[in-house]
Amino acid sequence: MIRKDRFKLLIPISLFHTMAHIYPYLLPVLCLVIREDIIMDYTQVAILSMTGMLVTIPLIIVFGFIGDRISKWRLELVIAGFLLIFAHSFIIFAAQTYAVLIIAAVVAGIGASVFHPIVLPMLSQEFGAERNLALSINLIFGALGSIITPIVSISLSDWLGWRTTALIFGVAGLILLPILSISILLGKKYIEYNPEEALVKNEIVVETSTSNNKNGRKIMKLTFITGPFIALVLAQIFRAGTFRILNTFTAFIFEDRFGASKLTSALIMSIILGCGGIAALISGFVSMRKGSLRVFLFAKSTTVIASLFVIVFVVYIALTNIVMGVTFLILAIFLFIFLVMSFYFGSPSSNALFAEMVPQRVLGSTFGVVNALMTGFSAVTPLIFGAIVDKHYSFPYEYFLLFLFSIIPLGLLIYIKAKIGFKTPEEVEEARKRGVHFH
Repeated sequence: MIRKDRFKLLIPISLFHTMAHIYPYLLPVLCLVIREDIIMDYTQVAILSMTGMLVTIPLIIVFGFIGDRISKWRLELVIAGFLLIFAHSFIIFAAQTYAVLIIAAVVAGIGASVFHPIVLPMLSQEFGAERNLALSINLIFGALGSIITPIVSISLSDWLGWRTTALIFGVAGLILLPILSISILLGKKYIEYNPEEALVKNEIVVETSTSNNKNGRKIMKLTFITGPFIALVLAQIFRAGTFRILNTFTAFIFEDRFGASKLTSALIMSIILGCGGIAALISGFVSMRKGSLRVFLFAKSTTVIASLFVIVFVVYIALTNIVMGVTFLILAIFLFIFLVMSFYFGSPSSNALFAEMVPQRVLGSTFGVVNALMTGFSAVTPLIFGAIVDKHYSFPYEYFLLFLFSIIPLGLLIYIKAKIGFKTPEEVEEARKRGVHFH
């Protein structure tokens, strides 16, 4: 289990994760209300979501490399990212046109590019065999932000309007900035990971191989890039598509397809994402005992089943033209809870498995590149989903994307299992010390 003093580092970092989920999703959620003043269809909402993510792609790579090279300044970078990300709330407040909302999305994308490529590798480096639990605790704080944003933003918008709501979020960020900054800087003294020691370790064990360049300096070869590693990267990329669809359109689906009000849709989205956070926390404890790959494989299998249930339900509703009553609305909620919980159950283990396959010294750089690929793919998927919806087909083809983005990763994980087998986190760390690396 994680030592008590280590929570003095983990909790402040995780609080910033809450902020990293509150503010990037503010604009997509507020679009439920904004589209009544600034006319937008599903495709335009998806473009807003895509714009922010396209901005993050090169910056995620940059911050991943920066995290590996100047690790002592990583927490200060997290603070700077938060400053940028809440600043976009003031731009939303001032927006009169769709073009200004695009600018807000760009600023949000710049700020959002900092946290994940800096912090997720850092937690894996700091907590070693306990990384699954640390990542799950951090993830539930992120889920808390996802819960807060829909219900608070839509409730305030119904009461005060979306402009005042955006202003409130911006002012809240200004107030929280010094408080959170002090807490995370105080936690800095509990950092234990030393990148120089990790570099020496990587030169000894078979995590990377080294050779001398013309100046006689040792350089690392990326020998960890093998078939199983590439399969994991592809699984993560497709998985990112599911994540973005659920986080962009869940509230829209419940309002437009299932007939719920805006406030009810926002509340439902908060409940669903909250259940996902609980699943992630449970997953952290389970994967510490059972291993990252085993839990990730189980989660992806159940996600495939859940997506099929959702498809059958939506197809039945669409083809029978049945009136959505309370009973069917409750059933829809439970189906989406099942889908989101099965998806989030695999989140800590997917990141932990990635950290188990990559040498610690280059984890930030590698994560930055892979996360950029994930972001690029997930930027396109809402656009595809929204474009299909806007065609107004009688058959709900868009929901098959959820199944497609689940079944492909499942096949890839089965391949990984055949190649490297199941290992617990303790077995992975012990093997790492002996010079054996699983990739």
